[in-house]
Amino acid sequence: MAKKTISSADSFQDKMPKAGSQKASDLSLKLIAACLVLSLLAAIMSIFVGIKVAKFDSIGSDLQLAVSRMGIVSGETQEDDVTISDLYTVRSTQAISKAYLADRSTGLDAKQKEVLDLASATLKNMTTFQKEKAVYNWMCKNLEMAETSQVNIPVSSSQIDEPYGVLKTGTGVPVGFATTFRMFMEMLEIPCKVVHDTAFTNAWNMVQLDDENWYHVDVGSDITYGNFENFNMNDDVASYKHTWDTEFFPAATGTKYCYALMKAGEVKDLYNIPTRVKKAYDKKRKCIFLKFKTSSGKDLEVVDELVSRTADYLGGNLSQNADTTENAEAGGRGVADAVCIKMEDYYMLGVFFADGSQKNAGLTEKDFNKISKAVEKAFPAVG
Repeated sequence: MAKKTISSADSFQDKMPKAGSQKASDLSLKLIAACLVLSLLAAIMSIFVGIKVAKFDSIGSDLQLAVSRMGIVSGETQEDDVTISDLYTVRSTQAISKAYLADRSTGLDAKQKEVLDLASATLKNMTTFQKEKAVYNWMCKNLEMAETSQVNIPVSSSQIDEPYGVLKTGTGVPVGFATTFRMFMEMLEIPCKVVHDTAFTNAWNMVQLDDENWYHVDVGSDITYGNFENFNMNDDVASYKHTWDTEFFPAATGTKYCYALMKAGEVKDLYNIPTRVKKAYDKKRKCIFLKFKTSSGKDLEVVDELVSRTADYLGGNLSQNADTTENAEAGGRGVADAVCIKMEDYYMLGVFFADGSQKNAGLTEKDFNKISKAVEKAFPAVG
């Protein structure tokens, strides 16, 4: 390549006028050399840029993910375009919500139109709180958590985190439940936000009801039993199991529609707690909230032991005595969870029941036995 360049220079020099001083000749040679250097640099830059472009194309998806997180990396929180668990993305649902409010589907693609039809079919004319509660109940009754680590569901993993996959298949992940719930609320003209935790592992909602206060609603955490454990929580209640950027998201200070406070009954004698819990259980209620005041440091230990032993008899996740809970678990009911939260001048106790009739309440021992027999039948032991 060098010889050809020099040869071209000689040829060019031969064609130059013979007349002129030696200085003109030297100047011409310098100009030619400069042009050659510039050409060589241009060629090198072209190759370098080509490599860079190819490399950019090969990491496009990673770069896009990084760009979507730039606001978060720099310390700024945002609502949409947030990646949860490095896999699921919070996507805007405003196009569908606005189409519903305008009563037209112009501008929506085929998938968005289908989501609009599916979502519209579930909405009714109710008060703000009734609408919100109805959507919560419908989602808990008809949807279930996708077991993505075991079996692939009928839609790709990029769809179970959005309303299309959730409403189409009835399965989803917390991000999908949160964006679907927000879409329903927007369609009902109820202000709603998608909130994510500070560890980017969970997503839920905040709604603003007719008292103009905000409340937390974590449908994903309640999707199995629908027992209102995470329904309409104010910040005090939500902070028991949730963490979020309180500087970015609005404060939830309401009490009117805080489900735990709405339903909490006062207990003056702590030793009446087992009776109160059993009555709620016998009436097939999904939960019971009780509020009480303490007079000594050991009162909380007394409450904890009372609830634990009550759960032993009723069955459930708090059980420690399998002999007394076997029948209860076989019947599909029991205590799913219990929490005790410190309020301003009192404590609030919540006991939540599991309903085994729920389609996604988990497999029983009988189910596992049938599964084992089916697999053993297909793969009999070799002689």
